[in-house]
Amino acid sequence: MSQAIILAPVYALLLLYALWVVYLAVMNLKRGKTANTLTFWPKFFGYPLLFVGLVLDLICNVFILTIILVELPRELTVTSRLKRHNKTSSGWRKAVAVWAEQLLDQFDPSGDHI
Repeated sequence: MSQAIILAPVYALLLLYALWVVYLAVMNLKRGKTANTLTFWPKFFGYPLLFVGLVLDLICNVFILTIILVELPRELTVTSRLKRHNKTSSGWRKAVAVWAEQLLDQFDPSGDHI
């Protein structure tokens, strides 16, 4: 078996973890922006992270979630896809969305990310 095939699940988990860490940082930027406390330097270092997060989000949605959910994406982002499954699906796809909800909702300032 090829080493790349063996390591693919590890890379997938690392990408999802990186996406979650970037999400945590972006939600902190959102809190600062809402509180009107972001100064120049947090914006300077933080806003490029939005681009990094979007790229990671697209990669995770197209490649990793396609495998996990066994379906081609209809949406651009992981959040949009999970929201759809949380609202309209039942069974194991909804269970994946509900599981992810625990990782995301509590860090979104609104408390309702998915």
